[in-house]
Parts: sequence; structure tokens; C-alpha cells
Amino acid sequence: DKHFDESDAIRFRNGVELLLEQKYEKFNDNVKVRKEELDRAFDEADAIKLVVAYIGSGFSDHANSALKQLTENEEHHEVGRLQKEIEEFDSEKVKAALLDEQSTGVVNDCIYLSKYQHLLAVPRDTHIGVALLSDLVNLHKKHEKALYERNIRYFLGTKGNVNKSIQETLLKNPENFFYLNNGITALADIIETPKGGQVKRKLNCRGLSIINGAQTISSAVDFVTKNPTHDISDAKVLVTLIKADQTSAFGQEITRSRNHQNPVSANNFIALDAKQEELRRELAYLNYSYHYRPEAIPNNSESTDNIITIDEALRALALFERNSRYPYWLKNDFSRLQNTDSNEYKSLFSKELNATKLANMVLFFRFVKDVINSNMNSSSGAESLFYRHGIFVIASVLAKSFDNQIDSGILIPQEDINQKLSEPVDKCRQICFEKASPLIGTGRSVLAYFRNQNNTINLMETCMAKFQELDTTEAYRQLKSVHTGSNEAYPQEKLFNFLISQAKKIK
Repeated sequence: DKHFDESDAIRFRNGVELLLEQKYEKFNDNVKVRKEELDRAFDEADAIKLVVAYIGSGFSDHANSALKQLTENEEHHEVGRLQKEIEEFDSEKVKAALLDEQSTGVVNDCIYLSKYQHLLAVPRDTHIGVALLSDLVNLHKKHEKALYERNIRYFLGTKGNVNKSIQETLLKNPENFFYLNNGITALADIIETPKGGQVKRKLNCRGLSIINGAQTISSAVDFVTKNPTHDISDAKVLVTLIKADQTSAFGQEITRSRNHQNPVSANNFIALDAKQEELRRELAYLNYSYHYRPEAIPNNSESTDNIITIDEALRALALFERNSRYPYWLKNDFSRLQNTDSNEYKSLFSKELNATKLANMVLFFRFVKDVINSNMNSSSGAESLFYRHGIFVIASVLAKSFDNQIDSGILIPQEDINQKLSEPVDKCRQICFEKASPLIGTGRSVLAYFRNQNNTINLMETCMAKFQELDTTEAYRQLKSVHTGSNEAYPQEKLFNFLISQAKKIK
């Protein structure tokens, strides 16, 4: 019957503050062993909300006030992720949640299909047709998670690129939705088909469950919720409905098979770019195995030192771009670089790019990454987090002094690159951290700082100026005082062009 009181809240608040600062060393081994998992969670979270779970008789006002000192702290709200609202998960909610976990939820409802086909020749009773997406949206609203009870997962949210694409189609071209979607697969224990024509057949289902396509439906639901007046009546989707008992081996096999098929994402289309095959062949002559197909699995007999993956190539190439936004994209919008239709991808994999230049860039990136990771692991607090999240800024600054080497037309051995970069990378690392320290501080989120494009660009510019010893020159001061024009191709174009053109080259 004990209240969740002020002392409980203070202990909870102190623990949350340490977690927000990612000071895992202050916790016991149960937290320390989950460091990587927690790091990923903090990196990817769009919002953080305090949920206080308790089974006592109440949540005291003093406890609530103690927690609000954290959630209403403006220092944390600069991060833009910690929500002010505190959710109480009391004993009644705990009980309800435990009961809900045991509830299977049976959906007995109907689906309307046009262009209907009933396949009796297959091993199982199968019905195929075209459904209105709006009908499936209504099914979701009516039954929610129960509609996906036999799926291996519920819908995963609407933040991904595939889901954004679905919603973009509904907004601009709902009539083309059918052609741009893989369709829906559902199982049902019993399927009754009252007599009717081919125009629109009603199928009464017992034990209905969507086993593939939950993301399609949930994304459409999210779109309709946000755009209630938008008409999606033209959006249609192919539906395959199979009669299979919930616990049967056949039903489980269908669910596994349909969900194990890999979805096509933007980076899959990289394999269709002839430039990639050209680079693969050229790199083979340099004794590098280039894996540009996402599904490609390196041979176990190959040395990892001689393998270059498409993601590694993209990151290395981006470091040498003049455009000031690339370090920000590398950290926050990597899919932009993977999209073969984007200007960024086309700039990275230009006609002029050859295998020698690419290999030199990758070897440069590998050494810089190893040095920065070593410093990250040997430091703590804000400094460690700076190296974790600011690595692309450091590498980009240094790359502008090494572009003469990578474009020499000669493959540089890794050992020579290491020797050439040993002192410069340490100098660049120190300068970048010194410039960043007053900005990131200890009370602000380092990750949040690098999630801001202006922050990232401004830091890189000041680091480049200091590293190149141009920060005290009159030419730099004059350019810096000039307001950035709207005619510039990217932020601070003229200033960056000056810094890059005046960069002292590493020999």
C-alpha cells in the first residue's frame, strides 16, 4: 500500500539523469552489459518519455514535483527529445497489461474482393482478389493488434523509408498504389464465400489474421489519421487469403515463409548501377573484393582487409565531398547516399571515380576510424560521446588535406597511409574536440548537437579553419563576415571552397 513517494522519485530521477548522459559506469553490471543496446536506443530514439511503474496505492504530489524538476529542465529540452509529460503506470494498468498479453483476440469479420479468383487446384483453399485499402484501414481500426495475431511481429511504426513511400503514394498517386505495393497475405480458420459476381465478392472469415503486409495497413491508417479529409478510395491492394488452421504446421510455414522474404529497399537498387560492376572488376585487379550487392556474403577464405563493402565505400567517398552537409548526412540521413536517384549518390559515384581512388579513400577512412574509436574507448563522458558522434566531422576536416594523395593514381599501402596520417589525425582530433567542448558541454546531449545540421556545419568550418591555420587570416575573417547567399549550392559554400582550396596538403 506504500505510495511512490519523493525519495523514490529522487532515486529514479538521479538514475534517469545518468542514463541521459550515458554514464553507464555509475550503474551495476545489469546495466553495463547492455551498453551497446542502450547506445543504439539513445541514438535512434525520436522521443524519450518517463514512465513510472508502481504497484502501491498512489503517486504522491512531492514525487511528481521531484520528477518535473527533470522533465521541465530547459537544459534537457534543448535536446528536444525528453517529453514533459510523465506517464503513471499504476497497479490497475499493470494488471490490465498482464491480462492483455494472455488474450489472443479472435477476428471474425469479412473482406470484400473484386477481380475475385478461387484457386482449388492448390494444396490449400486460396482466395485472391483486389481489396480497397480503405476497407483494410477500417478493419485495422476495428480490431487493431488482434488483426495481426498470427504474424511473427506487429507493425513496427511509420518512421521508415518504406512507410514514408507508402504515405507519399497515398498523398499524390493513390490510384497507382496497387502497382507500387507487394500486396497483403492473410490466413483464416474458416472462409465462407456467399454466392456473388466477380465485381465484388464478400468473404466471411473466422480467425482472420494478416501475416504479411501489416506495415502497409498501419502506414495507411497513420496517413488517414493525419489526413482525414484526403480521399484514398482509389487506392487498392492485392490480397491473398489462405484457409489454414491457426495451430497447423502449414499455417505456421506460410507465416514464416512470407515474412522471411526480404523487402526491397533503396540500397538494393545499387546493384543495378553499371558503375558498381565496373568498380568491382577494377578493384579485383588491385586484390580487393568489392561487395556492392547488399545480400552479398564475403567468402570465409577472404581476408577482411581485402574486402570493401558498399556502405564502407559510401562513407569513405562522402568524406572527400566539398558539400558541407555530407558529415551531417553520414550521421543522420545515410539512406540519402544509398538512393541511386539522388544527386548525392550520383556525385559520389561519378564517371571520374576509379578503383584506385576509391581504395585509397577507404584505406584513409579505416585508419581514421580506428584512431577515433581507440580514443573513444579510452576516454569517458562527453569526450567519448564526441568521438562517437563527431567522427565524420573529424574525418571530413582531415580528408581535405589528403585529397591530393588519394587522387594520385597510385594505390597507397595501408602502412604508408597510417604513417602519413599518424600525427595529423591526432592533431585534428584534438582541435575538433577543443572547438566542440564549449558547445556540447556536459549537461547537453552530444547526439542532439550532431543531429542539428547547422551545428555540424558550423563546427566543421571552425575546425577546418583552425586545423589549416587560417582562422587568424584577414581573408578568412572577411569571408566569414559575409552573409551566406541564397544562390549558394550548399551552406557556406564560398567559405568552404576557400578553406578547401587553401588547405595544407599532407605529404
